[in-house]
Amino acid sequence: MSERVPSALFQPRSVAVVGASSNIDSPGHDYVKSLLAAGFSGEVYPINPRAPEILGLRAYASLSEVPGDVDLVISCIPAGGVLDLIGECRAKRVRALHLFTGRFSETGDAQAAQLELEVKRRAADAGVRVLGPNCMGVFDSSSGLSFRPDLPLAPGDVAFVSQSGNNSVELMLHGAARGLRFSKVVSYGNALDLDEADFFDYLADDQATRVVGAYIEGTGDGRRLLAALRRCAGAKPVVVLKGGRTGAGSRTAASHTAALAGQRQVWGAALRQAGAVEVATFDELIDVMVAFAFLRTANSKQQAVNRERPAAGVVGGGGGRAVQSADVCEEAGLAVPQLPDAIRAMLREQAPALADWVGNPVDQSILAGSGVSGARVLEMMAESA
Repeated sequence: MSERVPSALFQPRSVAVVGASSNIDSPGHDYVKSLLAAGFSGEVYPINPRAPEILGLRAYASLSEVPGDVDLVISCIPAGGVLDLIGECRAKRVRALHLFTGRFSETGDAQAAQLELEVKRRAADAGVRVLGPNCMGVFDSSSGLSFRPDLPLAPGDVAFVSQSGNNSVELMLHGAARGLRFSKVVSYGNALDLDEADFFDYLADDQATRVVGAYIEGTGDGRRLLAALRRCAGAKPVVVLKGGRTGAGSRTAASHTAALAGQRQVWGAALRQAGAVEVATFDELIDVMVAFAFLRTANSKQQAVNRERPAAGVVGGGGGRAVQSADVCEEAGLAVPQLPDAIRAMLREQAPALADWVGNPVDQSILAGSGVSGARVLEMMAESA
């Protein structure tokens, strides 16, 4: 497990929302509401000097007035108040600070960028790990952390790491409609401290996560990212959508999360070397994550060869299509194992002449006149899984 990612970020015993509000249109209201909606089992402390209570919870004028320990602080205050907040976090011995707060280096303003550097310096000096700024934060289905009150809460084994907060929300909503269930989701924004490499390293060892998806616009340390990605992809499937692949996209990424996007070819080669699966569109990202989430791993005889990749059974028309299907599956990180003995035994009962030479992918034209349909072969594959 990554030593840089504190347990307080995903499994806090208590959370303080600084800038909590009774205004239903404010982020500070949404974060408190999200924690309550997700069933967070620890203490939730709204911080607002002008409100006695928020959503039925007692509010406190400052972090220092909170009576108990605080593991995680969520900041919804303006950027100008963050340095003072870090001082309060230090005094309270807070372990993790999530900065929803934006308007730092992503603005392109020199003073804002300088403020971000000072936030980084003071947080490091205070021993506080920082997520963000300019990010939605953390969802954890086991601890009840959430950054939106309308997110799907059913626990699962799919994780998502995203530089974009909006993409985190969209992937959870659209992915849930396709059957994805999530263990952890993290939106990390400008990554002044904790970054994508930290989260790949963390998820490599996370027993609750079986599939990892990611949206990355850029990185500040390519070598470190590659090492973490290689470790994670060696443990479980990792699917990556790289934002900022074009000149226009790179410029937009710089103004979105202050990311250095880099050349498309360099990123593609690095992702392949690390063993990750690169996709080109958001829809494809969800498609491939769904495939990894629902396909079973190859049978025990194939696991050593296929590194326990999910196994695909394919039935289609024509030899050329069969070859293309096998290529696409392998390139997407799926195993295409030989038909297991159980299926061959079923075929031998129904079409003895086919049993020993029908392979996977199954060329449906071979089945013509045999009395066995492509649909029946698919059923056999499902029955043997």
